[in-house]
Amino acid sequence: MRCELLRGAIGLSAFTPAAASWLARDPVRHNHLATVVSQRADGVLPTEPDALWALIGAAPGTPPTWVAAWTPPHLLLVPELDDEAASALVDALLEAGETLPGVTGMAPGPSAVARAWTSRTTASAHRGMATKLLVLDGLRPPSDVPGRLIRADWTYRPWLIRAVLGFEADAHSDEPEPFTEREAARRVDYFLSGGRAWLWEVRGEPVTMVCFAPPAAASYRINAVYTPPEHRRRGYAAAATAELSQHLLDIGAATVLLFTDAANPTSNGVYERIGYRAVADGETWTFTPS
Repeated sequence: MRCELLRGAIGLSAFTPAAASWLARDPVRHNHLATVVSQRADGVLPTEPDALWALIGAAPGTPPTWVAAWTPPHLLLVPELDDEAASALVDALLEAGETLPGVTGMAPGPSAVARAWTSRTTASAHRGMATKLLVLDGLRPPSDVPGRLIRADWTYRPWLIRAVLGFEADAHSDEPEPFTEREAARRVDYFLSGGRAWLWEVRGEPVTMVCFAPPAAASYRINAVYTPPEHRRRGYAAAATAELSQHLLDIGAATVLLFTDAANPTSNGVYERIGYRAVADGETWTFTPS
């Protein structure tokens, strides 16, 4: 098995049509990868000059067996690679002179990459956050939560920036660079410009943020669900997620999904109670050079 690496925006223009059929095979498990690609291919986000797009298969020019994406400073993002594909990917990265800070994605892909990377370098690997991929399997919205869901407009930008910073602080990210207020503002502007930032409002006050990513093959991913500490344990996150899930179904979603921290029984319980079920696991590994 061989891996072809394509770089930057020019590489993305070749990667996108080559990877399209592969990404569409499983729009749920491959949703994160698909949206990373589509956001840059559509110009919603700028393509990082040093981004790498990987086509892994039997030979160059043939349909890929696997794909992967690395958009520094983020971690390498992979699907559920097997050992052979992970070895081909790592070999190509090393041949290109790259040094990986870590890898994330659908299990067992990151573990396979970690084994290949540490066997070929002097780096050590450290397990990061484990996640669960949940899919809506019959919505059961709570009926006794006060408030309503509203689409956020630009007047809520300062509140949303604080909420995104709080969300990232709670998430304990494994990303190699600290999350900054500038990055929070960029993310909020991205959500607001696409109409994908929503709020649960109680008596005119926002109490929970819930957003969603652009769809991939009619699969919509809810993300950035956050309730400030002073408003927690009142059901707002469950109500907001349920209402947004219904909205996405109403506008044509074939599937609604989200990722959650596998080690957080509270959030897992919230999503399961409103109708989500776990279908796959995600994992992260970070690398430390020796």
